[in-house]
Amino acid sequence: MALGKRAVALVMAMSLFQVIHAVVHKVGDSAGWTTIGNVDYKQWAATKTFQVGDIIPMALGKRAVALVMAMSLFQVIHAVVHKVGDSAGWTTIGNVDYKQWAATKTFQVGDIILFQYNAQFHNVMRVTHAMYRACNTSAPMATYTTGNDSITITSPGHHFFFCGVPGHCQAGQKVDINVPRLSVIGAPAPAVSTVPSPSVPAARVAGPSPNNALPMKALKSSFGPHVGLVMVVVAFFLVY
Repeated sequence: MALGKRAVALVMAMSLFQVIHAVVHKVGDSAGWTTIGNVDYKQWAATKTFQVGDIIPMALGKRAVALVMAMSLFQVIHAVVHKVGDSAGWTTIGNVDYKQWAATKTFQVGDIILFQYNAQFHNVMRVTHAMYRACNTSAPMATYTTGNDSITITSPGHHFFFCGVPGHCQAGQKVDINVPRLSVIGAPAPAVSTVPSPSVPAARVAGPSPNNALPMKALKSSFGPHVGLVMVVVAFFLVY
């Protein structure tokens, strides 16, 4: 199933909504993070309602919190949705080479990995490196079964996934999403020499498919024009 712009816009909007509606919980409230005063952090936590996207600053000032939220927004704006397998999707049919697929992509923190598949025949398991190599399905870190799973990459390094249906991982339905630890979102690409080789024609670097890897700036018509305003409003209220 092809990934349309509306579906990508929905995923991005949900991520942006999460950042905008994030709640900042200062640990210990006015007491902060300390051993003085016998602060009961268990009781403090029991009085709070936490949700995904909330920010837990240990001792950050308002300016620092505003900076954290601005960075989170920046990450969402520049996030890219990568549909695993592109048009083939997540499957054992067609001998899809997911290792080769991943090798052609550039992943960054904040990107969204989209697994689309027939939930009657497949699933997605997030596993450790050792489990990935052995196709060990005994204790996955997480399991996804909707057939349309969006997983946001929140840290650099290797992120390992495979299908947990018996025999599918062994058949090649596995993928390693490698996010370079020194990657910087929005960093300019290195300069490319314009002098062609006399024996090898200049290669054109393939960009992401317009249907399978869409940066949020491509969705400007949906909600892009408001992003700058949101960042200004968040920074204003947190700093002042």
